[in-house]
Amino acid sequence: MNKRASLMISFRVVKDQASGEEVKLLGVWPSPYVIKVKIALELKGVRYEYLEQEIWENKSELLLKSNPVYKKVPVLIHNDRPVCESAIILQYIDEVWAGARPSILPSDPYERAIARFWAGYFDDTWFYGAIKILQVKTEKEKAEAIEQSFAGLSLLEETYEKSFKGKPFFGGDNIGYLDIALGSFLGWVKTIEKMSGLKLIDGAKFPLLATWAERFCSVATVKEHIPKTDKMIEYCSKYSPYNMAASGDEVKLLGAWASPYVIRVRIALELKEVSYEYLEQEIWENKSELLLKSNPVYKKVPVLIHKDRPICDSAIILQYIDEAWAGTGPSILPSDPYERAVALFWASYVTDTWLSTTKKIINASTEKEKAETVEQSLVGLSLLEEAYEKSFKGKPFFGGDNIGYLDIALGCFLGWLRALEKISGIKLIDRAKLPLLAEWAEHFGAVATVEKLIPKTDKLVEYYTKTTTLPLPLPNPQCFF
Repeated sequence: MNKRASLMISFRVVKDQASGEEVKLLGVWPSPYVIKVKIALELKGVRYEYLEQEIWENKSELLLKSNPVYKKVPVLIHNDRPVCESAIILQYIDEVWAGARPSILPSDPYERAIARFWAGYFDDTWFYGAIKILQVKTEKEKAEAIEQSFAGLSLLEETYEKSFKGKPFFGGDNIGYLDIALGSFLGWVKTIEKMSGLKLIDGAKFPLLATWAERFCSVATVKEHIPKTDKMIEYCSKYSPYNMAASGDEVKLLGAWASPYVIRVRIALELKEVSYEYLEQEIWENKSELLLKSNPVYKKVPVLIHKDRPICDSAIILQYIDEAWAGTGPSILPSDPYERAVALFWASYVTDTWLSTTKKIINASTEKEKAETVEQSLVGLSLLEEAYEKSFKGKPFFGGDNIGYLDIALGCFLGWLRALEKISGIKLIDRAKLPLLAEWAEHFGAVATVEKLIPKTDKLVEYYTKTTTLPLPLPNPQCFF
């Protein structure tokens, strides 16, 4: 798939007579969640227009408008009204086109609940466990991931045996909700099998599931929508992080949990969906041989080790991640040279100037000195507020619709900023004074990838209290706040 290609439009007509209702589907071809919706529409005989989307960057206005919350596919647009989330879309299709062909969901409430439960399990638990088979780095981890995948398939085999044996599908005589929910992943299952050399849905271990999978994929409506395995592998090789472990692309990160510079790198790796091994370091004394060897100049974290080659300094590491995994996830740095220069300038200002000033708030020996430092810190934040107002107002992030370089560079300090506010009793990012920055901080901190990496305020305050006898690493801050 050409990531730079403009929005592609294709039409799928699946019934002879038009219904007079306008139906559009926004999707990307490898997505099992999009495939899920396509199969449901086809089975119901619904005429629809399919619009292939760019999901990593340059997302279409239609997608952003139709799914402003998650900005993800699939999105079904029926008579100009968007419906999001594949599970919800399937139920919507079944209800709106209730008179068209067999029902997707069972009519019995209990059977409907069972179908939804297993579909949710496969979506939220099993598939992500199976993907780990390609992501893990050690044979032990791989064995554990395989065992977990087999355990999940065993549960499904037992369910089929108990409730559906003798029927061709989970839905009975016809393809139903659970068939679609599970079957939409079969292209990915075959891809995982081929890339890992492991048979997951093995006829010897899971005879009922193996027979079901073969039968499901032989249905013409389904067959045309399950991507070919070789095409999926080619896609993974170009765009997906899932092939990383299998290709020997080993990534390690040496860090310390409280360091905003380490947090900065972790956020970037997570956003790029790069699988990595995190190695917590002792940074005050008894530094590890690996750290001393990897960063002999500064002997500080973070250090990213990629294919046994160390990269030091968080700003440099962020740019390296963006370039080394250019085909994975959204870009971190702007593509426009001027916008990139602006992002680099402000990130440098935050790290080298504003942070050095702000740290002095809790080190000030007099109230006058403290007041002057607070004023200087607020001046710096006001400059950032003006920059946001001028260039990014109306967008959730400095990077636009997606988190970018400046978001990460500034946002990695939010944990320490809250800790500083609690220690000093001074509110720095005050909504009354800095409404855009306050709203940005709220947006940034609410992103799941970010939220799990920003340390809790009380934990940082406790850490600070214990280490106040140690010199804080500023103005050359490469360890902690």
